[in-house]
Amino acid sequence: MTVADIPSSLIRRWRDGDDSARDRLFSILYSEFATIASTLLRRQNGPVSLATSDLVNEAVIRIFNASDIEIADRTHLLALSARVMRQVLLDGARRRNRQKRRSLHVTLTDTHGGNLSDTADYEALERALVRLTAIDPDRAEIVELRYFGGLTVEEIAILKQVSASTIKRKWEAARLWLKDALEYDIG
Repeated sequence: MTVADIPSSLIRRWRDGDDSARDRLFSILYSEFATIASTLLRRQNGPVSLATSDLVNEAVIRIFNASDIEIADRTHLLALSARVMRQVLLDGARRRNRQKRRSLHVTLTDTHGGNLSDTADYEALERALVRLTAIDPDRAEIVELRYFGGLTVEEIAILKQVSASTIKRKWEAARLWLKDALEYDIG
C-alpha cells in the first residue's frame, strides 16, 4: 500500500479505537512524518535538541493521545502532524529561552525556496502567526500547511477545495504580511 492509497476507512478505524489500524497508519506515514520533521529541524539555527525520529515520535504520541481530533484524510493528518511538530519545537525553544535567555532563530524559507525573511526568532514567528490567525485564519492555515507541513500549492488547494491560483495568491500575501510582522516585532 502506498501513502496515496491510504483508505479513509483506516483513519476511521483508528479514530474508533482500533490500535492495529493506528499502528498500520503510523508505519505507512512514517517516512512522510520524518520528511516533515527533518525539514523543520534543518530550519533551526543554533543547537538542535531533537533527532528527526524524536520529533516524529513526540508528534505521533501527541496526535494519537488526543481524543478530540477529527481527521478527514492523509493530507489532513500530515498537516496536523506538521502543526504538532512545530508546537513541539516551539515548546523546546521556549524552554531553552527561559533557561539561557537567548533567542532561537529559524530561516523562513518554504520547502520550495520562497523566503519569508532572512532569520527570525522562533517565538516572534509564533507571535506573528497568532496575530495573522486573528486577522485572517485562512492565510495562517495556508502558512502552516505550506511552510511547516511542506505541502505544495496544489495539495493545499485540494485540501481546502479551492483553486491553486487562489492558494498561491493567499500564500504570497501571507508571506509578505509575516515578513513585515517579523521586521517590526516588538515582543
